[in-house]
Amino acid sequence: MTLSQRTSDGAKLLLGVWMGGVVIAMFAIVPEYVGLGDAGRIIIMHVPTAWITTIAFLISAAASIRYLWRRRATDDAIAVAAAEVGFLFCALATITGAIFAQLVWGVFWNWDPRQTSILVLLLIYAAYFALRSAIDEPERRQRLAAAYNLFAAVTMPFLLFVVPRVADSTLHPTCAFVQGSRCAGVTLERDGARIKQLGDIIVALESLERRGDLAVARVEVRTPGLTEVVVLEPSYDLNAAAPADRPTFPGQQFMLAVKAVDLTRGTALVNIEAPGTGLLSNQRTLWTFMAANIGFLGLAIWLYRLRAGLILLEERIRLRGAPHELPA
Repeated sequence: MTLSQRTSDGAKLLLGVWMGGVVIAMFAIVPEYVGLGDAGRIIIMHVPTAWITTIAFLISAAASIRYLWRRRATDDAIAVAAAEVGFLFCALATITGAIFAQLVWGVFWNWDPRQTSILVLLLIYAAYFALRSAIDEPERRQRLAAAYNLFAAVTMPFLLFVVPRVADSTLHPTCAFVQGSRCAGVTLERDGARIKQLGDIIVALESLERRGDLAVARVEVRTPGLTEVVVLEPSYDLNAAAPADRPTFPGQQFMLAVKAVDLTRGTALVNIEAPGTGLLSNQRTLWTFMAANIGFLGLAIWLYRLRAGLILLEERIRLRGAPHELPA
């Protein structure tokens, strides 16, 4: 066994042990997220898979540009392998996000803008693989696939970063889950716009009255996956000018809060709130999260190298073992 083979085997063993340690730490070391319990642990897997998706697709696009410039099979292999790794991690991010949605919001999939945009991205790259499999002539397949890959890469930042922020969405945790995030909420009027939406949560103001130092709003709520209407009574402390009682949404662990009231006009500004504080404020969670990022990156690199090597091997076999015909 050569030195490079021993190094490769050692790296794979280290990666396996590292990922095993991350999984153990995820359940045994990371504390429960206040108010969310075990559901908060999924950030250890969800976030790394999401950012590796972006990196892999960008590498794939860069390799496609190099292929169109130099027409080297190596660049095409890099583009395909990186795109496949990106597709795999994008699917993992989608699955883990759906699991979190079920645990916290009570529904796996509700066509939230972020869920919809990432599904569209998966379909775009699925079309990239379908295009490659539909063309038999190798050079034409590589050329057309590289051109399409550039189109896919242009849509990626728009679908992953622009669409979810333009749309008013509370199903994804960006609004209520991430520490330091700001959400505008919605203003409900007793004698006007009673019914509005907080993302996919329908809220309607039934009444607004003063009870001592508190302004109490009776709010009808219909959440995703729940057909019947539930009435919640969040309150606002008039002396402290701050939310008081924050009841939880039915089937969820998130809360409804009154942020401001105008008793004269009969209006209440309501919003969704996450329980507890930021996940990464805990040192054990932070270090496990960083270890997960490193581990998933190592896993992505290993998968990429393995797949790129197989693609180049297939190309060499196609060229009947003539290395001089295969660009370096």
